[in-house]
Amino acid sequence: MKTPIVLTIAGSDPSGGAGIQSDLRAIESLGGHALSAITALTSQNSLGVQSVSLTSASVLASQLNVLLEDTRPDAVKIGMLGGAEQVETVARILSQYDLRNVVLDPVLASTGGAPLLDEAGRTALVQMLLPLCAVVTPNLDEAQILTGIAIRATADAVRAGNALLALGVRAALITGGHFAGEPTDILVTPHGAQILNGKRVDTPHTHGTGCLFSSALAAYLGMGLELGQAAARAKSAVVRALNNPVVIGQGRGYPSPLNIQNRDETTHAERLKKIGGVYVLTDSDLRPNRSPQEIVAAALQGGSRVVQLRDKHRAMPELIELARELRRMAHATNALLIVNDRVDVALASDADGVHLGPDDMSVADARRLLGPDKIVGVSVSSVEEAAPLAPHASYLGVGAIYGSTTKGDAGAPVGTQRIWEIANAFPHLPIVAIGGIDLSNIAEVARTGAHAAAVISAVVCADDMERATQILVDAFDQQFQPFPASREGWREAPG
Repeated sequence: MKTPIVLTIAGSDPSGGAGIQSDLRAIESLGGHALSAITALTSQNSLGVQSVSLTSASVLASQLNVLLEDTRPDAVKIGMLGGAEQVETVARILSQYDLRNVVLDPVLASTGGAPLLDEAGRTALVQMLLPLCAVVTPNLDEAQILTGIAIRATADAVRAGNALLALGVRAALITGGHFAGEPTDILVTPHGAQILNGKRVDTPHTHGTGCLFSSALAAYLGMGLELGQAAARAKSAVVRALNNPVVIGQGRGYPSPLNIQNRDETTHAERLKKIGGVYVLTDSDLRPNRSPQEIVAAALQGGSRVVQLRDKHRAMPELIELARELRRMAHATNALLIVNDRVDVALASDADGVHLGPDDMSVADARRLLGPDKIVGVSVSSVEEAAPLAPHASYLGVGAIYGSTTKGDAGAPVGTQRIWEIANAFPHLPIVAIGGIDLSNIAEVARTGAHAAAVISAVVCADDMERATQILVDAFDQQFQPFPASREGWREAPG
């Protein structure tokens, strides 16, 4: 997976609070690359909209065609459209290029009440555009206008969502910021309704909230997240933005679209629960013709829940960008990305954590820099070596169990008995067995009770990396013997 490319089709807001300006910053803040086509030039400030000058249908089509002839976006966000001609143009081009992950924010009027889409435009939107969209994100007022259903409670919103599905859209996400009380969003799909509860942020600075939500949703869909997960993350992003408004004029401010990615969205305990089974490392030297992206994609498809970026050669800017890309890939499958050795790269890329060896930064310093919610793993070969490190570590990488062909400084094999010794000394920490593990011995490691087995060449050098990972995962899971239940700790069998 590359950095997600997200195309936004919307009007310009010169005050920066909504429209194209908000979309671009939100998409970039979430790690995507934003393309844009402008549907209107508006004259507005924090006090309201003064005038709207629509882009002609031919100029809008030219913008879109030039972009789409050159690149294919991973997601599309559609905001303000100014009439039937614009709606028809966008619908025709969506069909022509067969675009996916299309998020429609049906902007029918400005927050101040200025109409932005006439009756003919609304008819075209319902008949031509809705059936091409993955999800539509109306607020309560917009949902009532599009469906004719009065919405006073959650049940009404579910009815409206189903009415929108009947019009051809694949999912409807009715945003509940206008509900009295807490802002409850309702996601309706052919499989049923999902309620996304929220807590109201006490602020008048809400200009552009719908733009921010829909562009964040498109960015998350472009990363490969399923709709429910993408919606929950977009809702969280809006909450963070509302808590950090930009107020620069005499009227309402707007939720800041910058820094909306939650760098602490997952707790340390939640990350620890994913450390289990087969833990796959990349290696740029073993098979130079295989990219880290190929290795990680195959490992994740094969069932690995933890992947580690190990690369000794790339310059820091390239390594950080690579780590960000691998993190997005891992998170799309609910897995972890750990960075080998480099605390700075783990910090800059917002990876799930770092794995340290004896010659790397101290575990205490890494913990201080990364904070309490990130993973800090450390290689150890004895109880004595682990003792000063354990208070700051998330897991202990015990080895080299069978020696190592990929690390010249791994030392002599310590055997599986060492797993028991170290686990008994530090029962609160998970154990990752490392060193020389492959299909011939992974069952023995699993029976010994290590929570995870780190593998490199057994996957990276396999003809079919995905299949090799799957076979290793099955072998580990079938033979895994959890530590005695009487021991303190959190271990559970992988699954």
